[in-house]
Amino acid sequence: MAVRTAFQLFCDCWHLYRKYILRTANKEVLEQFKRETEEIYTRYEQEPMAKEMLLAVISEVERKEKA
Repeated sequence: MAVRTAFQLFCDCWHLYRKYILRTANKEVLEQFKRETEEIYTRYEQEPMAKEMLLAVISEVERKEKA
């Protein structure tokens, strides 16, 4: 993955995290989160780095919801 592409991936993951970390999850919010996560993963052609970064965001949002 090119450095510029990796930078954009970091930005996309940050925006996803920032958008959902403070929201209260309900069915609609979770569906939107899932859809946006899948869009990012597809945008980066299912690169392993994209998968790992998105899993980190998902885990953190999930951890916050359980707290």
